[in-house]
Amino acid sequence: MIKFTAFIVLWIVFLTGKIDFGLHARAHSNVSCLESERKTLLEFKKDLIDKSNRLASWTGEDCCSWEGVGCSRNTGHVVKLDLRNNATFDFDRFWVGDTQNYVSIYGETCLGGQISPSLVNLQHLHYLDLSSNYFARIRIPAFIGSLKYLRYLNLSTAGFNGTIPPQLGNLSALEYLDLALNKLRFLSSLTLRFCRIYSFPHITHLNFTSLTSLDLNGNEFNSMIPLWLFNLTSLVHLNLMNNNFFGPIVANNLQHWTSLSYLDLRYNQFNTSLPDSLFTLKNLVYMALSGNQIQGPLPFGLGNLTSLSVLHMGDNMFEGKIFSIRQLRERTDPNVNGFNGTIPSSLWSLSELKSLDLSSNPLSGELRDIHFAKLAKLKVLRLSSTLLALNVSSKWVPPFQLQDIGMSSIEIGPKFPLWLQTQKRVEYLYMSNASISDTIPDWFERVCHGIKYLDFSDNHMMGKPPVCKGNSDTYRLHLRNNSLQGIIPQPDIKNDMTLDILQILDLSDNHFIGRIPDSLCSLQSLAILDLSNNQLSGRIPSCIGKLKTLGVLNLANNSLYGHIPISLGHLNFLQSLHLDRNKFTGMVPFSLRHMKNLQYLDLGKNGLEGILPAWIGDELSSLKILVLESNNFHGDISMSLCKLSSLQVLKLENNNLTGHIPRCFNNFTAMISTELDSTRIYVPVYVLNGPFSVVYYSEDLSVFIKGGMLNYTSSNVAYVRFMGLSGNKLSGEIPVELMSLVGLQGLDLSRNHLSGRIPENIGNLSQLESLHLSKNDLSGPIPQSLSNLDSLGWLNLSFNKLTGRIPSGRHLQTLDDPTIYMGNSGLCGEPLDKSCPDGKSNAGESDGDHEDGKESYFDWFYAGFVTWFCCWTRGIPQCPMFPKVMALCILRISGELVQ
Repeated sequence: MIKFTAFIVLWIVFLTGKIDFGLHARAHSNVSCLESERKTLLEFKKDLIDKSNRLASWTGEDCCSWEGVGCSRNTGHVVKLDLRNNATFDFDRFWVGDTQNYVSIYGETCLGGQISPSLVNLQHLHYLDLSSNYFARIRIPAFIGSLKYLRYLNLSTAGFNGTIPPQLGNLSALEYLDLALNKLRFLSSLTLRFCRIYSFPHITHLNFTSLTSLDLNGNEFNSMIPLWLFNLTSLVHLNLMNNNFFGPIVANNLQHWTSLSYLDLRYNQFNTSLPDSLFTLKNLVYMALSGNQIQGPLPFGLGNLTSLSVLHMGDNMFEGKIFSIRQLRERTDPNVNGFNGTIPSSLWSLSELKSLDLSSNPLSGELRDIHFAKLAKLKVLRLSSTLLALNVSSKWVPPFQLQDIGMSSIEIGPKFPLWLQTQKRVEYLYMSNASISDTIPDWFERVCHGIKYLDFSDNHMMGKPPVCKGNSDTYRLHLRNNSLQGIIPQPDIKNDMTLDILQILDLSDNHFIGRIPDSLCSLQSLAILDLSNNQLSGRIPSCIGKLKTLGVLNLANNSLYGHIPISLGHLNFLQSLHLDRNKFTGMVPFSLRHMKNLQYLDLGKNGLEGILPAWIGDELSSLKILVLESNNFHGDISMSLCKLSSLQVLKLENNNLTGHIPRCFNNFTAMISTELDSTRIYVPVYVLNGPFSVVYYSEDLSVFIKGGMLNYTSSNVAYVRFMGLSGNKLSGEIPVELMSLVGLQGLDLSRNHLSGRIPENIGNLSQLESLHLSKNDLSGPIPQSLSNLDSLGWLNLSFNKLTGRIPSGRHLQTLDDPTIYMGNSGLCGEPLDKSCPDGKSNAGESDGDHEDGKESYFDWFYAGFVTWFCCWTRGIPQCPMFPKVMALCILRISGELVQ
């Protein structure tokens, strides 16, 4: 059995490009080698057979000048030993020509003999190449594994035989390894997990046909499966998961794998239907095809694989996208792949099945008691995110005892599933979004005592939450978005070992009342605490600061009051803090500056006061979303906020801020980028004396944009670029520097005291969807460049002092609501009823207007002439004489020119 550790790279591949070992080449040597290493090389030479006298130069004192020897420029140590045979073996001459004669001629060029153990004295060796020689079927020396600095090792086509020594796994610095496995005729097992292999070698003649186990999990081939792989007819175990293989699963060659019992093709890019030949492999016990893009119905031929114990076909409908269950049911997205149609009846006859995963496929139909009648050995059943409905009798007693139940986003309700009380060994229970509208029964507390992961989120469950007494294993509890009520259950500190391992507690969007219990502070492994959207009251327990592993704290939308505890500053790993929509008062604690990993900070809609903390910009450099809206902050906006280059969303609306908008806001480079920048929160979670893992926390965000409040969920928060400064007392001009934030989708500067003109280059904000500048003191014309904003879907410039003709053209013409411009007495043109002085309503029809919106001098002249002409023809005594009108016109023109 041969196994290599994950850092070894097999086959001919350089991971770091050209390797420079810092050598003295023979022609440039100017120092003598170390005497001890010279003696080592001579001892090594003594055990070699050198028929062609290739090592004739190995004489004299300076071994650094010997053929194939390289020394360090700095230390003089031997770091390279390149003894490859440059007369490479010609396979064409071998197979076509005089075989015996050719082998004899080639053999004369080869080094042979033994590899002296003295080689281990060259402890600074980085590079060792003995390839294309012939060592007469000796074993690869185990002592090579002692050359700890070795980065390059090539023993290919060198006549070595036997098992590969596991000591090679100790070469932790190795970057290049070539053992030419095709020569190892008796190789039976090969494991190369996560070795970053990029390509398969070209193999003309397959010699290692004794291979029974091949594991290439986690490499980066990005190709089709090579055809020679199907000629490994002795394979029993084959793991090709997570390798970016694409195209069809080659049908014509599968029948060669008649001995195969284990086949893992998960998480590749196969995108066609399954070939019928796959279902002739009757020895298969394990078959996993999850995480691809396979399409079409589940084949009836599955029933032929009567030995199957594990069948995993989940997650085949996504092309890097996440679909809601509504999208699946309505099939609104044409890019949904995956297995579709109903489950074939033959599948239910696979009586050896222990694990069945069909989740995340658009499978449809109704599952009844009879379907599971033969699956007595089943322990894992995953049907989540399908279009299936489970419709079983209330008296149904399943033939199996499940450990893992995945039934999220399928129809189970409205009643709570009574058959769960027959399951005594459940460890993982996923029934979120399962249409259950019922009270959690008392008997469920007996079932849940052994559950490690419980998810009843997004149902309509009522009553009190389950208390799984005596459960020492629960590490994730999701009860989000139900109608649960009462107080938050307190863990039993004396008897409940859950304190050590509970990682996630999500009770958000329910009807819990009362205070946050101090006992939650004893949950020493807690990574996510979400109690948002309840009716909790009281103060935040100061002991929350003891939860050192906390990555997310969400207490939003409750009735909590008092000061924000200083102790929260001890939460050094916190990435997301939501305290918005409560009744907190006082200042933002200075201690929060220690939250160096914070990405999402929402303190909005409270009664906080003071100036905007400058330390937010100085210390919280990872912030992507900052929400401080609807508080009592006053004073100028701190220039230090400009240091938040990762900021995508800034919401400071409805405070008492004064002064100018900082020009350095153009340092928000994340608002310049139009590329997706992930705002996902990945939280490290820990179990006491257990494994480390990472979980994803689903963020959401509410933004007043396009005239209403829009809610962004986890799937699109990452796309939002927004700046809201409305409802303050800001003055001065709109900084032209803001026009460089070309990724902005929403800009709200309304309800301030801003003056001056709208920047001419506002058309640079090409991604802008919503622009709100109403109720300011802005003056001058509306820039024509505004018509360049093809994404603009909502605009409000009302109640300013804007003048001139409203621009038209392109997308701007679709915004035809006149209230957009109301309260600007100097504006004219469509969509207003007020025509411009030249009688034309659109800017595109006029060629006499000055660019600043003032009327044409010639228009003024003609208006005066017409007045005089009318008076004169009607004999009005007070009618001004034409010369006087002319003089007034000239004075008007000259005056404007002087200005």
